[in-house]
Amino acid sequence: MSGLIRSLNHDFMLLAEQSAQATALTIRQDVDCKNISYSDLTVLVSRCLAFFESHGLSKGDVVFVLLPNSSESAIVFLACLLGGLTFAPLPCTASQPEIRRWIELTNPKYCLLSSPYNSNLSSMVEEAGVRCFNIETDAEFSWLPEAAERVFDSSEARIFLSTSGTTGEPKAMVISADRLWSSGHAFLKYHNLLNSRLRFWNYLPMSYLGGLFNLLLVPLASGGSTVIDQSFSGKTFLEFWQTVERFEIDSLWLVPTIVRGLLELSQRTRKEDLSKYGQRIRAAFVGTAPLDLETKRRFERTFGVAILENFALSETTFFTSETLDNLDSRTEGSTGEVLPYSDIKFSVLDHDVADLTEILVKSPFLFLGYLQNDGTVSLPLDADGYFATGDLGHLTSENVMVIDGRIKDVVKKGGYMVSLREVETIAEQHHAVKQATAAVVPHSFYGESFYLYLILKSEVEESNVLAQIESFIHEHLVRHKWPEKVFVVREFPVTASGKVQKFRLSQGLNEVNS
Repeated sequence: MSGLIRSLNHDFMLLAEQSAQATALTIRQDVDCKNISYSDLTVLVSRCLAFFESHGLSKGDVVFVLLPNSSESAIVFLACLLGGLTFAPLPCTASQPEIRRWIELTNPKYCLLSSPYNSNLSSMVEEAGVRCFNIETDAEFSWLPEAAERVFDSSEARIFLSTSGTTGEPKAMVISADRLWSSGHAFLKYHNLLNSRLRFWNYLPMSYLGGLFNLLLVPLASGGSTVIDQSFSGKTFLEFWQTVERFEIDSLWLVPTIVRGLLELSQRTRKEDLSKYGQRIRAAFVGTAPLDLETKRRFERTFGVAILENFALSETTFFTSETLDNLDSRTEGSTGEVLPYSDIKFSVLDHDVADLTEILVKSPFLFLGYLQNDGTVSLPLDADGYFATGDLGHLTSENVMVIDGRIKDVVKKGGYMVSLREVETIAEQHHAVKQATAAVVPHSFYGESFYLYLILKSEVEESNVLAQIESFIHEHLVRHKWPEKVFVVREFPVTASGKVQKFRLSQGLNEVNS
């Protein structure tokens, strides 16, 4: 497997040589856009490394980044990776306590932040012992010195990414730049997309892996480009297909929230226009959270675009994926075949319920571990070198992975094991339900149980349908799988990448209409 690890700096320089004048990045601005070629990219990365050196940074140093989606964020990220530094971002919306905790954990030597943001932030970061530099995110790069192109070295480059999992407790994943690049290269090769010059739209936050890996490194690994835009918002929905057309985007990386939103808006669009949208798309993937089978099929019928679901964690990157050739083997919860470079095994969660098994993964592209408070890195593997994902699943006879939920989404209720994903899937089959999620709650008799939270379709009146939905659930599930209570909510609390934060629901932090 070690032969799969590539050198980011070698591949990057080869791309820059072969595609010097081709567009690598397009920066969407208020009324215009700016293109950065592969040749320009090489120069900007060299200038950024000269900037770091002039401020006393060297290989291994941690650069703390508080920047919005921008050309500057992309260049700083690539410079850290190609210069052997450690890139440690947080979203610009991070609170001061979150920033203090991140500084304590990652021990950065330098911080880059964007000028328009809170001026008190610089003082707070510097009080924590970290030097700061404010930059304009205007794609002009006037803050960078002129510098000659240089030889890059990504071998020791790292990325620290913040994760809170399902508990809300912050920790940092440590990811190797070369492993991450190699994972994207292998994924494209599996889909026969190497050298395909894909053009993506980067609307996921560049403080998370979706914006940095799926929508920056993967497009570059294809020899293509990405359009860097602000993080996804309601406005993005309204302009989605117009943006695809304007910037000649031919590849999409979707999350379930976006898929559902586009379907809802499609009801107000002429059918002939919908079919035209899909004709522009060469490749479309979906991930980060489960997407039910009927929604995938509706999207494909509506837009004429096959969306390929993959399964990955930030710790593992991809280890299953659908392809155009295996769509006939889809079932509810399936995420495609196990990728040829990943090894999978299963651990029985409860010997009384043998079909509830945790997925364990071995891959050459695993992260390096979790950063500890003392600066060491701990990689939690079993004796055979497998990483426990915390996800439940099983393989079909056709080697297709079916995800049955998260371990934390399995409730032992009065001696019975209940998969919350099963309950959610049943609820979403009701015609009035747009999305369902279930969250664990303590119970005085059973020890633990769960509540079910629903988002209804826009045309549905809550007062007329809630009893019908509960009755529907009771008809389709055995009694011990019934939720204790059912709530209708306007929205779910989600992370920037679209994952529902169930711990906030179960703690009662989401405003509900009961």
